[in-house]
Amino acid sequence: MTSVEGTESKPTKVSLKRDIGWFGSFAMGYADVGADIYVALGLVAAYAAGWAPVAFIIASVTYIATGLAYAELATAYPYAGGAHVYAMKAFNDFAGFLAGWLVMLDYTVCTALFAIATTGYLTFFFPVLALTTFTFTILGLQVAVNAIGLVAFAIVLVLIGINIAGIKEASTLNMTMVALNIVVLSSIMVLGMLLAFNLDLFGVQISIRGAPDPFGHIAYIWSTNYGDQNFLYAVTLAMSSFIGIESIAQAAEETKRPDRTIPRAAKMSIVSVLLFAVGLSAISLGMISWATLGANLEDPVSALVQSIAGIGTTLLPIVAFTGFAICLVSSNTGVIGVSRVVFSMGNFGLLPKWFSKVNSRTRTPIRTIVVFGSIGAVMALIGQLDWVADLYNFGALLSYLMVNVSLIVLRQTDTEAHRSWEVPLAIRLNINEKIYEIPIPSLVGIIACSSIWLLVIIFHPMGRLLGLSWTGIGILIYVLYRRRIGKPLFSRDIGSSIKAMTYKMNALVLIRPEEKETIVDSLQSSFDTRFRFTLMSIISTDKWKLPLAMASEYKTLASSDLRSISAELKSSGFETKEVVHVGSPKKIVTEAAISDQYDFVIVVRGKAFKKGKREGYDDMVSLISTIAPGKLMVVRR
Repeated sequence: MTSVEGTESKPTKVSLKRDIGWFGSFAMGYADVGADIYVALGLVAAYAAGWAPVAFIIASVTYIATGLAYAELATAYPYAGGAHVYAMKAFNDFAGFLAGWLVMLDYTVCTALFAIATTGYLTFFFPVLALTTFTFTILGLQVAVNAIGLVAFAIVLVLIGINIAGIKEASTLNMTMVALNIVVLSSIMVLGMLLAFNLDLFGVQISIRGAPDPFGHIAYIWSTNYGDQNFLYAVTLAMSSFIGIESIAQAAEETKRPDRTIPRAAKMSIVSVLLFAVGLSAISLGMISWATLGANLEDPVSALVQSIAGIGTTLLPIVAFTGFAICLVSSNTGVIGVSRVVFSMGNFGLLPKWFSKVNSRTRTPIRTIVVFGSIGAVMALIGQLDWVADLYNFGALLSYLMVNVSLIVLRQTDTEAHRSWEVPLAIRLNINEKIYEIPIPSLVGIIACSSIWLLVIIFHPMGRLLGLSWTGIGILIYVLYRRRIGKPLFSRDIGSSIKAMTYKMNALVLIRPEEKETIVDSLQSSFDTRFRFTLMSIISTDKWKLPLAMASEYKTLASSDLRSISAELKSSGFETKEVVHVGSPKKIVTEAAISDQYDFVIVVRGKAFKKGKREGYDDMVSLISTIAPGKLMVVRR
């Protein structure tokens, strides 16, 4: 690198590479969630009994609400990092750090957990792995490591290498394995319904709400009616099968056309995961007893397959390989997720800038991939992850809660940000002459996340201890780091630097009082919802004096026409308002064009326009091009 004398040469900042398409984005979200069903299906049945599908449905409320929130926020603010970016923008740096810290451990544990699960499915083909243990002498101490832990360790190292090579390579692995998983699970559901489903068995089991017997590791609230409490405990476990939708947002800076891709991928992921989680859980009640399903915690899908008469045994190797494949990509998604969260936190100054370095050749954050991927590899080597579900739920639910709250806050505080897709079903409240827009799904998501998180605190003593400890350690690290760099704990400086992908633009549309038929089509085909229209008609008084009553009548008719145009535009997602003036068009348009109220002035005119034959609004083109040429936009009908 060269520098000119007297000037300082600054290194060029290398950005992440946009290599992920719509299916890659979908696979990112599905992979981190879809693998959970291979464990959660039996785990939830063991506690919820016949109400296992109900537990999945209740837990899915948080998944649907948060998935929709991520779809809106990630398109408006397409930064790597997800939850912590939105929390910083909505609140302050501390909220952003806390949201990021809560998901960091989830992703690291996800890497290790599913690397072990991947190896577990390999034991179907290589049973010796489950029976082999190696003993090493380290610093005079003998350490015993089983073969499953060693293979899981090696798997994570391979995934680290793939992620260093590039996001495209990592995404290709995800897409291949996810496609295989969808085909196999769909086949199991169809074959199970056709060949093994028993409606009478389903009817008997669906009436059993919660396993009737107590479990020693559950912190019961009361010493009777264990069935209902076991069911509530099962809801918290079902939640673990819906964690991972944020993976789509983590890769927002590496996604092609995030404004279109992310909402599409998020909605596809929500539908497919719900179909398999709830569908498989419901179908299983008509195939085998809930007790049998619960007894097969490590491989519930295989238990289902074996109940399919005639072909179950043949399908077992395919199911084992599919379990291996989807658990592998879930571990891979953990590496991608944690590396992007830490990269983003370093990039925004919530963690040391050292973590925000992007390799100039591979365009990947190699430092975060190696550091946190290695932590996941070591955890996989140890293999002691009984507390994973507790930590998974504790951190994810709090971060999901912050995402839903952030969406509602940003709807009120960053109204100028253009959202190419918005969470539907919003209610508008007029409080002290100010309009508040509250998306109902996000409000429901806040209630659901809070409720299930409280259930985790109540019923999971280990999750309560480890989760609060992890949060406390994070807060201590944050306080010490902020003191070292000399910044206040609750600064909003970083949040204010987060800009939306694009902003709303105010456009004044000049419309003749007598023409409205083609206006809507012209505007819809020429502009998108980034533009906020003010539809203006002017009742001219330049050429003749209008009686007051006639001017008022013309104004009423013009207002009616504008309202009709406005209604059609609003149905297509545009923000509009209407205004009709009586007076000199030249004076009114001049004042509007030079004001700061409008970014553009749009003139809609016919194709038959010829120079020298301008009259009425066609004269406005020359006028605006003279007084505010940068604002003029001409649209042909």
